[in-house]
Amino acid sequence: MTVATVPWTTPPTWPVPREWPGETCLIICSGESAGKNAEGIKRFQGRTIAVKHGVLLRPDATVFLMSGEWSAQIARELLPHWTEQGKAGHYAIVRGRSNPDLPSVFLRVTRSKLHGELCDFPDHVSGRDTGTSAINIAYNFGATTILMVGFDQSGGHFCPHPLQKPPKDHFARHVEFLPALAEDAKKKGIRVVNCGGKHSQVTAFERQPLEAFL
Repeated sequence: MTVATVPWTTPPTWPVPREWPGETCLIICSGESAGKNAEGIKRFQGRTIAVKHGVLLRPDATVFLMSGEWSAQIARELLPHWTEQGKAGHYAIVRGRSNPDLPSVFLRVTRSKLHGELCDFPDHVSGRDTGTSAINIAYNFGATTILMVGFDQSGGHFCPHPLQKPPKDHFARHVEFLPALAEDAKKKGIRVVNCGGKHSQVTAFERQPLEAFL
C-alpha cells in the first residue's frame, strides 16, 4: 500500500505582538565585541534578542533569532542551548522563506522591501543582515531603547561560525542602509545604541558602554 505524502508548504508569517511597550531590549549579535562584553551581557536585566550564536551568551534570551544561509543547520546546533523553549512570552523566530529542515518551533517573519526604515507591518522586518532585522523585531515588540552588542560589521566572530572571517564587501552591503535606518528610528522615537565599543565599526548609531545600562 502506498502512503500519500503531503507536500511541504511555507508556513504563514507571524505578526510580532506588541508585548514590550516602552521597554529596553538588548540585541546580542555574534561579532567579536559580544565576547568582549560577555559579563555585561550576562548581567543585563531586561528583554534580550539572541541573534544566532548570541544564544550561547544568553541561553535565557527572550527571542532566539535565525536568518540567512545555513539557518536550518545552525538552528539545530544552537536550539539545545536555548533554555526558554516553550515558555510563555519567549519566541524562536526565523527571517525568510523558511524550509522543511528548520525546527518547527520557529515562527516566520518576512523581509520588507525598504531596508532604510523600520517597517510597521508586524510580520515584516527591514535590514539586509540579521542584526538590523532584530532592531525591527524589537521595534515591533514595542521596545523604545534598543542596545546592540556584537554588531561590529568588521573582523570575525566571538565563537565558531560557518563564515568565520567575512570579506569586507560582505560588511559593506550590510551597512549601506544603516544611516537611513538610524534617522528613521530617531523620527519614530526609538533610541538605538551601539554598545560594542572599539570593536564595532558601526557609526550610524549612538555609542555608549553596555555598563551604562546595567
